[in-house]
Amino acid sequence: MDINERLQQEQLGGQSKINPDEQRRYLGTFRERVIVAVKTSQLGKDQIQAQFESALKSHSIGKVLIDQNLAGDDFTTYVTIATQTKHPFTLLSQSIESTHQDDPIAVLLAADTAINVDNIYLS
Repeated sequence: MDINERLQQEQLGGQSKINPDEQRRYLGTFRERVIVAVKTSQLGKDQIQAQFESALKSHSIGKVLIDQNLAGDDFTTYVTIATQTKHPFTLLSQSIESTHQDDPIAVLLAADTAINVDNIYLS
């Protein structure tokens, strides 16, 4: 974005986002902050739910982000897990355009700062 575009945008009161595609993919946060993520196809699997709960128990930091539209009926399970492990959570009721992905992330645990976990996906 050149300086003139930036000035015009500021005058109109809008703020540009840093890496908006990355933020859409990771439920409004940055990849470098994600500790663990659950894809839509994994939601109902007991093994994945247990692994997610274990990850929350071993990371006392962070906030759980849940895309309510993608998580469907399973979102209550992940809210319960977040509550039991004393993690704050946010239900996202408007999908952040993540439906353009083949298997978008429905639930994740994110830190407030960069932590750079190599493998965030459960298997």
